[in-house]
Amino acid sequence: MLAFAALIAVNAMWAFQFAGARIATRELGAVLVTLVPLAIATLLVLPFAGLSRDLFRAGNRRILIDVLLLGTLGVLPAQLCVVLGVERTLASNASVLSLTVPVLTAFSASLFLKERLTRLRLLSFAIAIFGVCMISSRDIHDAHLFRLEYLAGNLLILMSCAGSAFNNSYSRRALSHLSPPQVLVWTFIVADLELLLIDVAVDRSGWRQLGHLAPTVWWSLILIAVFSLGLSMLLYFSVIQAVEVMKAALSVYLLPVFGVLFSAVLLRETLTITLVAGGLLIFVSCFLVTVYEERQRMRGVERNVGLCN
Repeated sequence: MLAFAALIAVNAMWAFQFAGARIATRELGAVLVTLVPLAIATLLVLPFAGLSRDLFRAGNRRILIDVLLLGTLGVLPAQLCVVLGVERTLASNASVLSLTVPVLTAFSASLFLKERLTRLRLLSFAIAIFGVCMISSRDIHDAHLFRLEYLAGNLLILMSCAGSAFNNSYSRRALSHLSPPQVLVWTFIVADLELLLIDVAVDRSGWRQLGHLAPTVWWSLILIAVFSLGLSMLLYFSVIQAVEVMKAALSVYLLPVFGVLFSAVLLRETLTITLVAGGLLIFVSCFLVTVYEERQRMRGVERNVGLCN
């Protein structure tokens, strides 16, 4: 139940990132919109990480490679490509393509972590996808995924989804040797340095704009750093140390649920019966693979112990 509650909180914090990034890109380039909150998040988590030079010892080469891979193939594309993508494609396209993240994460967990796709998990995925389709029916109807004018943006969104899936699953390997704050800070440092190099190569003038940003943009960047990148990832890393990545991945389908709730509260949009029903289906699917499956597993363990006695 604690893991289930934590995943709900994680997705509520992740949901803010899309709106916050859109606000920031009105006045700042995509690379700096990605780099600034990532750098702030790095500095915020750094005091709790307890970093040392042990990572660079010869015996820890495998862990160092995992950190470099997570920063380069996970954090960097997940954060940068989504900002670049939403500038080049429709919001409806981005919403539909983001539905691939849990499926990609499940296959990534199966490939890298040898986790099993059980019947209950497949059923839960089917229930969640149906629920998301109910919530995102307008986005699906308005999507133009195969128009050439949106091709570049769609590919960037897919790259972001693949990066998120890789980071969500492969990070468990690093967590077997490092604490959640250490994994977060080391991988963020890798992505920070790479983003800095990209910004120097592409556009150096953007730094001058930082002193002239509107307060709303700064607040958006800070909130992304604190909640969407910092606290949410620490919570997520803590959860996947306790439950399998495939179970946690299914919770990503809660993102559109919170997107709808934020729209209802902040923008006074109407909550329809279809939206509420779709949200309930997604909650049921997440409950099945976190709480229900764990209870079934514990009952099986208790039966086996009883037979042995």
